[in-house]
This record gives sequence, C-alpha cells and structure tokens, in this order.
Amino acid sequence: MDNKAFNSRLAKMIKRSPEETATITDALGKLMAEIGTELDSVAVPGFGTFVTVKTDESVMTDPETGRRTLVPPSIRMHFQPSVVLRKKLSR
Repeated sequence: MDNKAFNSRLAKMIKRSPEETATITDALGKLMAEIGTELDSVAVPGFGTFVTVKTDESVMTDPETGRRTLVPPSIRMHFQPSVVLRKKLSR
C-alpha cells in the first residue's frame, strides 16, 4: 500500500477529506522524526512501540577491494509490535 492509498483509506475510515488526512499523516511523520532525533521512544497502546536506535560511526572494509570507508552515525526507528497486535495478525 502506498501513501496515497493509505491516505484515501484512512479518510474513509475517519470520515475526513483525503487532503486533511494527508496533512495529519505528514504531521505525524514529522513528529516521529523529531522524537527520534531526541532519542525517545513512542508507545501506542494496543499497537506497539517505536524505539529509537542510534548506531555509532564505524569503519567498514569492502571485502572485494579491501578499501576502508567511514560510515557516519545514524538514528533509526525500530518498531516492536504489541502482544495484542501480534495475536490479531497471527489469526
């Protein structure tokens, strides 16, 4: 499912316009990015937890050429589904 299909489906579910839901989902994405940069986690009861994972910079060696490169640090959001969601999906 792409972003446009998600927004139109969400718009039907909450009885709002697709433009309004697009604004809401964009704001949610920006908020999650802001929370991620602060290295905080977001817990949604019954759905799961978005955990921020920071990796430090490291030196990586290319196995074919033997060339070493510096990999910059990064921050990622990792999703851990709740028990309730896992049970619903396993049915």
